[in-house]
Amino acid sequence: MNWVDAYLRKPHAVIALVLLGVTFGVVGFNTLPLNLFPDSNYPQVSVLLTWPGAAAADMADKVSRQVEKELATLDQFRSIKATVRDETTAVKVEFEYTKSLDAAVTDVNAALNRILPSLPPDLLPPRIYRVSDATAPVQTLAVSPVPGSLMTLSKVRQLCDNDIQEALLRVPGIADVEVFGGNLPEICLIVKRDRLARYGLSADQVAAAVYAHNRNIPSGMLLSRSGERVITIRGERALRNNLAGIVLAHDSRDGAVYVRDVADVITTVEEPRSFFRGNGRSAIGLNILRGEGDSVTGTLSALGKALPEIRAMFPDLSIEVADTQGEIIETSVSNLISALRDSVILTVLVIFLIMARIRTTLLAAVSIPFTFFITFAGMKLIGYELNIVTMTAIILAVGLLVDDAIVVIENIDRHAAPGDKSLFQASVDGTREIFLADFAGTATTLAVLIPIMFVGGYSQKILRPLSVVLSLALFSSYIVSVTVIPLLAPKFMKTGQKANRLERVIEKMSAFWLLPMQRFFVRGFRLSTGRWGWLLPVLMLGLLLVSLRQMPLAGRDLMPPMDTGIVKIEFEVWPNSPVAVTEQVVAEMEKHILAVPGFVRMAAVVGAEPGVISFGADRTSQEGLITVHFRNRFERKASIWQIEAGLRQSFSTIAGLKRADVYDYGATPLSSIAAPIDVMISGPDPRLLDHLAAEVEQRLLTVRGLTTVSRSWDWSKKELAITLDEARLARYGLSPNDVSTILTTATTGQVASHFSIAAQDGYNVRLRFDPNDMTTMADLETLQVVGPKGAVPLEDIADIQPVFRQSRITRQNLLPVINIRGYRDKTAITHLQDQVATVLADIQLPVGYRITQEGEIRQMKESFSELGLAMGLAVLFLYFSMVLTFASYLRPLIIMSAIPLAFIGVPWGMLLLERHFCMPAAMGMILLAGIVVNNSILLVDFIETAREKGETLQAAIEQAILRRTRPILMTALSTVAGMLPVAAQSAVGLERLSPLAVVAIAGLLVSTFLTLAWVPTLYIGIAWLKGKLQQLRSTLQLGF
Repeated sequence: MNWVDAYLRKPHAVIALVLLGVTFGVVGFNTLPLNLFPDSNYPQVSVLLTWPGAAAADMADKVSRQVEKELATLDQFRSIKATVRDETTAVKVEFEYTKSLDAAVTDVNAALNRILPSLPPDLLPPRIYRVSDATAPVQTLAVSPVPGSLMTLSKVRQLCDNDIQEALLRVPGIADVEVFGGNLPEICLIVKRDRLARYGLSADQVAAAVYAHNRNIPSGMLLSRSGERVITIRGERALRNNLAGIVLAHDSRDGAVYVRDVADVITTVEEPRSFFRGNGRSAIGLNILRGEGDSVTGTLSALGKALPEIRAMFPDLSIEVADTQGEIIETSVSNLISALRDSVILTVLVIFLIMARIRTTLLAAVSIPFTFFITFAGMKLIGYELNIVTMTAIILAVGLLVDDAIVVIENIDRHAAPGDKSLFQASVDGTREIFLADFAGTATTLAVLIPIMFVGGYSQKILRPLSVVLSLALFSSYIVSVTVIPLLAPKFMKTGQKANRLERVIEKMSAFWLLPMQRFFVRGFRLSTGRWGWLLPVLMLGLLLVSLRQMPLAGRDLMPPMDTGIVKIEFEVWPNSPVAVTEQVVAEMEKHILAVPGFVRMAAVVGAEPGVISFGADRTSQEGLITVHFRNRFERKASIWQIEAGLRQSFSTIAGLKRADVYDYGATPLSSIAAPIDVMISGPDPRLLDHLAAEVEQRLLTVRGLTTVSRSWDWSKKELAITLDEARLARYGLSPNDVSTILTTATTGQVASHFSIAAQDGYNVRLRFDPNDMTTMADLETLQVVGPKGAVPLEDIADIQPVFRQSRITRQNLLPVINIRGYRDKTAITHLQDQVATVLADIQLPVGYRITQEGEIRQMKESFSELGLAMGLAVLFLYFSMVLTFASYLRPLIIMSAIPLAFIGVPWGMLLLERHFCMPAAMGMILLAGIVVNNSILLVDFIETAREKGETLQAAIEQAILRRTRPILMTALSTVAGMLPVAAQSAVGLERLSPLAVVAIAGLLVSTFLTLAWVPTLYIGIAWLKGKLQQLRSTLQLGF
């Protein structure tokens, strides 16, 4: 190629472009956003619906079911799930990756607008929330009074809802701040029933009067020539005590009747239905949410700068971090950079041990930083981030990218060895000669990566960044190897220079094992061309079959578990327990957690609050989640699974704790997968669902490898079912609504108005009877229901029966369902699934009922189907890329025959290192196919070149074995060395991708040696067959 000579003789443009790429890469590396994993969750939209006073059954039938049916008609709909409780339902719609979150929200909003007219008129406006990785809190702050302070949690909540929230929202990168933790201040009107009776008033009348007289009413506008003035009736009370002065009625005997005459006005807090604890103390929780275009680390950096000022503004408050994404991201990226350093050192060391020349080793090593920074520049241009996946791609590329440099250096050295040309001319000639062959090797690896980028689904979402970054690195490596390396070669390499003492020692060590290996393969080749020629194919086929039979023993996962140092604890106390009991149980659990060595921080969330979705929207006051951070696995002795086992044992002794599911962060790779094992039963009758679930739960408890098993609901929630006597209601002039209002006022109370505070959110004004008057069943039965015709005890007009019902109603894809979920330690999903299928095989289901698997196994099947397609396309792309390179249909088949040999080593490597076959492992096999053929290309290309120079076939093949064994071993071992830090899981979170490296290393090590034996034998066998066919054709032509 004349232009190779041209750009090497006039390198100014090449040098300028390379330096520009490196400069941009340095900038890119320092400005790329950091994350733990790429955003991989399917686009989800959550809809929260509230119907005040509605029972769960009514909510499910009259609201949730109707909304689900409408949302299920949306384009690219994937699944729909609903969790229904009294008064509320949370409907979550999941869409395919091809639908943007913005489009999904728009479609959901339009669907709700279509269905709203047919829903109950007193349903509150639906609230729509985006659900994605970007909407997950980047940090949770626990705000509590400083020890010794007189400040109450109620006051803390007031500050968090107003001043602190507003201060945080002014911080760049923070999109929202959600506040949680109960202790909401309110003004309560404790109505005395005897006083109401004295003045002939009802609770509704008091509520109506407070509402009417405690608000500002816009009343038009006065227009005149001089201008306009808004008219407003000012009714809002500025002080709490002013509410007591509201006039309720006018009595002819006593005059005006005020609120203070029938009720006590007090400032208190809302009845607790939720609470938050941070690091073992009662607190108010603040979830910090980033914008969709903002990075986690950028938002946390801005927050870190703002917090000291906020703390200074509120010296009586303790503001601590209870949960954060930042720590694990920073630790993981730091570990990955160390792993990258180790990978470079190991790769360069392997090159030196084989090349035995310091200068040529340094020359090969120079290509690494150039390639890296050009790769970072490409990542910056396409908007990628630094995370475990992209950094793993860069680490994996270390061993691969030096292959190009080694091939060019070896060829330059071969041209310079005779001493008949200058080093510069040797660089030009060596680069020109290897230019296309080097590109062919790079193209083969790129060819197998392309299908991964477009295979679709979860596989593409996770593996596309890895494939793209690897492709960038490989292409950059090729550019550097044919530009920078030949330009620097004359500066680094010296002709006629004697080896120093260290180089001579390494050279002897290298020759000690290399020369016998070369002779071994040559002798093996000669043997295979004789009477024992049949033995090698049979041996290869036998090894392949035996190896493939071992694959099921390794087990399969979607993604392997990882030890991030974060433990999640989903727990439930016994139904109907008061919040105080739940808080006692949580405090007891926290004592056990605090005693674990390596504890760092924790956040406990119990219950749910309206409109606060980031803390959880579908928990009852008996359910909660504790998130615990421990030191990373390099700084503690016990693994996260050992810690979890200890916590389960400790929790089993806590009185009042019904269940505790203890699992590791990332136990499922997608948020839409509730648990690794998720058995869903669908059917119309909830009682029968509960019965079937109990049987399934007992059977799953026998499955080895499951650590906890629990149900999404059971039939244990107590309810007081009231049946009204319509005849008696009519006799007293009462309606069901009248009775409901009295009951609400007597128990939880009704919100009558809102008390405004300047520049703050203000309080609710709640009307209720004295809570001390309503604590027992007898109090309820004797409750006086006041009507137009007098008062009557509730028991005289109603039948009150205590009953049990399901604790919540769950629906999926328009069907009532119950889920039985199981969490695991590190057992492979397929090993668990085989046992689950066995224990559930003989369950008898009534007509209309169905059991399905909704856990990790479902997504795994889908992803492996996608990867199977990618593997087929990769092989096809690989073949046609070599057809174009070699202008032959047969040579690519010879070269690709090495691919099955690579799979021989895969199961043994996985079994030896106790890895499961998973999505990254499948990616490793695809990548392995592209790497392995490079060795074959080196052999076949040399054989073809030698034959063109007049060598006999036998001599050409033997020379190829002798000449190409060292570069083949060098490229293979350097690739293995570069992947070792990934295989060794030397970074937090790298467990997710280590199977990729294990597969590649095991397959490459085995195939490298088998290729040196197999490809030459196959080549000469096909040449012999072609010769026989030509002889037969000649014979037939002569016969005619």
